[in-house]
Amino acid sequence: MSSHDTGLTARIFRNTGYLLGGKGMAGVLGFANTALAVRALGLRDYGVLLLIHACAGSFSVATRFQSWQPLLHFGSTLFAHGEDEGERDRFQTLLRHCFLLDIAGAAAGCGLALAGVAWFGPVLGWPVADQGAAMLYMTSILVMNTCCALGVLRLTNRFRQSAMADVAMMLTRLLGTVAGLCLHWSLPAFLAVWYAGTIMAFSTNSLAAWRAIRDTPSFTGFRILGARWLSRIDGIWRLTLSTSGDQAVSSLTARMAVLLVGAATDPAATAIYSVTWHVCDALAQPAQLLTPALYPELIRLRDRKDWAGMWRVMRRIFLALGIFSIVALLVAASVGPWVFHSLLAIHRPDNLPLLMLLTTAAILDLWDVPLEPVLFSLGWAQQLFASRIAATVLSLPILYGLAHLWGVDGAGVATLFAEALILSTRCLPFLRMKRQGLSP
Repeated sequence: MSSHDTGLTARIFRNTGYLLGGKGMAGVLGFANTALAVRALGLRDYGVLLLIHACAGSFSVATRFQSWQPLLHFGSTLFAHGEDEGERDRFQTLLRHCFLLDIAGAAAGCGLALAGVAWFGPVLGWPVADQGAAMLYMTSILVMNTCCALGVLRLTNRFRQSAMADVAMMLTRLLGTVAGLCLHWSLPAFLAVWYAGTIMAFSTNSLAAWRAIRDTPSFTGFRILGARWLSRIDGIWRLTLSTSGDQAVSSLTARMAVLLVGAATDPAATAIYSVTWHVCDALAQPAQLLTPALYPELIRLRDRKDWAGMWRVMRRIFLALGIFSIVALLVAASVGPWVFHSLLAIHRPDNLPLLMLLTTAAILDLWDVPLEPVLFSLGWAQQLFASRIAATVLSLPILYGLAHLWGVDGAGVATLFAEALILSTRCLPFLRMKRQGLSP
């Protein structure tokens, strides 16, 4: 591998390290927050809290445009040539376009959530008495999406700053949970605490993005009023809708899984499934954080048409993922049961099968990490979106059926099946492109 490839790979892992540091701090805070919240609310009410939050998150991701994708995909070259007036104008139009996508998605998500909860709230698993608090919580969707801000931070290589939003959110929640435990707060008060955490994350990302771009040549003379808001770059809507749809279906599937387990079982089982999945997903989090660090570098390699360099970088990433997967399985088998007991304060002697099922599912999910960015950057967004829809339509009914028959262990089997199906739809086109030298 050349010195350029070595430096590029080192930058990817360094930026991943920044994100991992922030996620690690947020994870520790989140671990403490979960343990204290379960003790403050009880397992049942904590399950209701998860259901309401999962519902808000589902509407948010279902209507969220992944505006950071077009900002990086089309804006990398424009941003690099910000001294040129024409390129600067095109970049600023693209930036306004992406910001408008965030606003439109948030407004649509909030409106649909309020209508949906008003009609179907009790069916989703929480008591009628909590319906009013759930309705108020749905308005947090307005500040859940910071995709444009994240795109700015990734474009300007501010990965250290982009890691702070999760820390700010979890710290806010932890402080509120400690107060709630001491003052014996009820479920509505804890919903307010989680709402405040979401506002804190939104504010942190937005301020960091503003500070990152305000003094760059590409931002000189930026205007909000009296300027064009929709970009006319060829292919921008095709990329935006395909990548946003793929991510929406992916995130929505994860949240719908929690809701379906709640509908098939009960709030306590929902809490067990949700917390176990989050523990297992946290084991894979270090590798998953490669995606935001990897994508900008792949875009630059694509713009230079350096297909050989792209494959060399991918090969090194695959090697690191293989080693990481083995370590994750060993950690889950050895310390996973203790983590489970510490979080939920219950003894479940048969929790190891569920832990291993969901850990394996999380590992299959993380192998998408290098595959999706390279396929998206080379024009496969529409095909990946279609394949994810097909896999989701097949897997969600299976999840509900197995959860109804076998409880949380059945849900674990269904989750593993779904992740294996999704991975197969990514591997096949990648292997085909590899045989062609990774060129589109």
